[in-house]
Amino acid sequence: MKSLKLQVLWVLLLNSLIGGAPYDRYKVLRVGFPRRADDGERLQRLVAETAGAEVWRRSVEGAQEVWEVLVPPSGGSRFASDLSQGHYSLSVKIEDVQKLLDEQESERVALRRHRTSSAFSHSNYNDLQDIYGILDKLESENPLVSTYVAGTSLEGRLIRVAQVSVGGDRTRQVVWIDCGIHAREWISPATCQWVLDQLTSGYNADPAITELLDAYDFHILPVVNPDGYAFSWEEDRLWRKNRHPYNETCVGVDLNRNFDSHFGGIGSSNIHCLPIYHGEMAFSELETQAVRDSLTSLKGRLKAYFALHSFSQKWMFPYGYNFEKPENYDELLRVASIGAEALFAVNGTEYSVGSQAITIYPNAGTAVDWVYDSLGVSYTYIIELPDKGDYGFLLPPSFIVPVGQETWAGIMAAIKAM
Repeated sequence: MKSLKLQVLWVLLLNSLIGGAPYDRYKVLRVGFPRRADDGERLQRLVAETAGAEVWRRSVEGAQEVWEVLVPPSGGSRFASDLSQGHYSLSVKIEDVQKLLDEQESERVALRRHRTSSAFSHSNYNDLQDIYGILDKLESENPLVSTYVAGTSLEGRLIRVAQVSVGGDRTRQVVWIDCGIHAREWISPATCQWVLDQLTSGYNADPAITELLDAYDFHILPVVNPDGYAFSWEEDRLWRKNRHPYNETCVGVDLNRNFDSHFGGIGSSNIHCLPIYHGEMAFSELETQAVRDSLTSLKGRLKAYFALHSFSQKWMFPYGYNFEKPENYDELLRVASIGAEALFAVNGTEYSVGSQAITIYPNAGTAVDWVYDSLGVSYTYIIELPDKGDYGFLLPPSFIVPVGQETWAGIMAAIKAM
């Protein structure tokens, strides 16, 4: 056992030294197996012992559990060998991660040459500076929009929230939507921008949006994790956590394991280098403090909370920290199902619906559970945006518009059903 611990620690050190890019000849493998604890533990052990490997996605598909795993060139043969023994099925989802990264970077550069002068550009992903430029333009030109600073990150970046309101002296109920808590999930901030665009352009033009804004104020936080998001643009496209340094080799906290909801429990880790490191204590991070304080200031007005993530195509609700059903499970399921059906009607994109622990995997310390338990918000949802692994976190810009269209249709239908 001692030798295994030393081996795992050595692998973690190698992982941190390898860092991010380049991802030459890294693959993303799809591993399927029957839902049995020993098979999952065996695969998790293999990932932990392979320098540079990381679980990108876990999902339940019928009687099968499916994992998508990022595997370095040095680990491919071992994965193939070890998983040939047992009940595993193995296929390649992404043949060469770096090749895909290079292709998408070339596409982004080409698209930026043809940007429009309008506030929003949904043909391409926007970096943090561009996103905040959009907020500035909206605030100066649209009377419905005001922005406020929820907090400041460790590296000094502002955590900005856009409020869309037609008035009411801040007495209306609030719908909160946040995006970008995990840096590499670029489709999430892009979808928050789509929602902002629809709200600000649709009032008095679209009856459904007008009805929503006559009833609710919307608070949109497009990038919860500005340091991590900037790092994913400048250094490592696949970076997940924030940028809190703990030692010379391990950086970052998984912000969606840092909320005071069974903190330190299942689905999180106290090992600094791991992608799901939960931090030193609940709300240890400036980003989660900013979300906590902003939401707490709205307590009593919060009608609904939505957190947009990627990837998996799942519409989920509490709980993540255990398999128990929340008190209003049937109502949460009813509203989520209506949202998923409206989403499907746009482009035919299918979403699974259910509680986090059952629908994707158990995870403690998440925002959605904290909002539900601590603030008493009856409608709290985490939406895992497309896809199901063909591109994973590297969803091309051509998906921004269809994902935005269908997600907004689903959210509107869900709010109307509450």
